[in-house]
Amino acid sequence: MRPLPGIDGQDLLLHHNPLSGRQALVKPAAVRDFPAWHFAMLNDHDRNTAIEHMISRLHLCGKVIFEIGTGCGLVALLFAKYGARHVYSCEINPRLAEIATAVVERTDFADRITLFKTCSTTVLDRGLLPMRPDIVFTETLDCGVVGEGFDTVARDIRKIADERTIMIPGLVQQFGILVEAPALAKLNRVGTACGFDISPLNVYSTRSYFPVRERLYDYTPLSEPFLIREYSYLEDRPSAPCPAMPYRSGVADGVLSWFEASFGDETITNSPGTHGHWHQAYHPLTSPVEVTAKEDVRLSIDAQGHVALGRGLSS
Repeated sequence: MRPLPGIDGQDLLLHHNPLSGRQALVKPAAVRDFPAWHFAMLNDHDRNTAIEHMISRLHLCGKVIFEIGTGCGLVALLFAKYGARHVYSCEINPRLAEIATAVVERTDFADRITLFKTCSTTVLDRGLLPMRPDIVFTETLDCGVVGEGFDTVARDIRKIADERTIMIPGLVQQFGILVEAPALAKLNRVGTACGFDISPLNVYSTRSYFPVRERLYDYTPLSEPFLIREYSYLEDRPSAPCPAMPYRSGVADGVLSWFEASFGDETITNSPGTHGHWHQAYHPLTSPVEVTAKEDVRLSIDAQGHVALGRGLSS
C-alpha cells in the first residue's frame, strides 16, 4: 500500500488486491494515542456490572458528580442514567475526550454531562468546576495502585472535598506475597546470551513494578498474603514497613501484589485468580534475597511502588 494525497490532512492508501488484480483507495485506520487496555476495560463485564450496581444504589437525586478520568464516558453516563443532577468530568487525553463527547452526544443525557478536556489539576486551578461536588469518582488505579498518578489525583480531590464528600473508591488496600519466581525475574533481568555478557542492559530494568498475568508464570509463594499499604484519596496514609513473614525457605525474587478497592458496597480487585482486565503487579527486588521460614522479614514500599526487604526490624 502506498499513500496518496487525501483530504482533511489524511492520506489515502492505494491498495492492490492480488486476487482480483484491482486497485482501490482505502482510508487508513485511525492512529490510536491512548492505551490499548481501554478496550479490555470496557469489555470487562464484572467491572462494568460492579460499577453500575454501585451507582444504582446511590441516592443521586439532586447530586452533583465530579469524575476524574472520563475515558469513553461510560461512568458519567451511568451517573446521569441513575438520576444525578449533573456530572462534571475531565479527561486529559484529547482523543479519548473526543470519543467521550461523541458517545455522550448520542444519548439522552448530554444536557446533564459537562466534559472538560484537560486534567483535574487544571480544572480546579482555573475554577472551571462551578460548585463543590457531592460525589467524586475516579478510577485512576493501575495494577500497582499508584502508576496512574494516584498522589496527584488525591491532592486535587483534597482541594474540593469536605466531610460531606462521598469518595468513590473509598479505601484501597494493597496486598502482596513474597515469591520465588525466576520466570518473572527474567522479564526484567538478563545475564548472558549465546556466550555473550549482555548484562549492561540491566541498567534499564524496571525498579518499581510492572504488570503481569500471574497465572501465565510458574512461581513459588514464600509467604501468606500480607497487607502492604492502605491508600485513600481523602487523607494521606503514609507507608510503613510491614511484616512479610515467610512460611517456607527460598530465594525471594520479588513481590506479587494486587489491590482491593471499595466502590461503595462493591469491591473491585485484581487479585490472583481473577480474570478482569487488570493485571497483577510484580515488584522486583534489586537482587534476590534468601529467606528462611518464620524469619522476621519486613517489607517497605516507596511512593513509586519500589519494594525492599529488611531483617530483624520487629520492635
